[in-house]
Amino acid sequence: MSATGLITRYYAAFNAGDMDTFLGLLHEDVAHDINQGHREVGRHAFERFMARMNRCYRERIADVAVMTDASGSRAAAEFTVHGSYIATDPGVPAGTPPTWTS
Repeated sequence: MSATGLITRYYAAFNAGDMDTFLGLLHEDVAHDINQGHREVGRHAFERFMARMNRCYRERIADVAVMTDASGSRAAAEFTVHGSYIATDPGVPAGTPPTWTS
């Protein structure tokens, strides 16, 4: 699968709520830099993070722009997150909507 195809499939799975496909597209040693937080390493750590996110937020990724290098083997994505805060997220004061950056 091309890098562009991988990223496109990843965000489509996210938007569909298909966590099995979404997480299955990740390497076992994925590194995740949490916004305003620390780095977590590993698919299982990311799965735990996503369980919390799915409990506390409803999000949809839109306006995805995938950029690749000349070989097509490396890619990055820019996107907009649309979401709702639906439950208290530990570390975010109750009643305070989260801020998202993309």
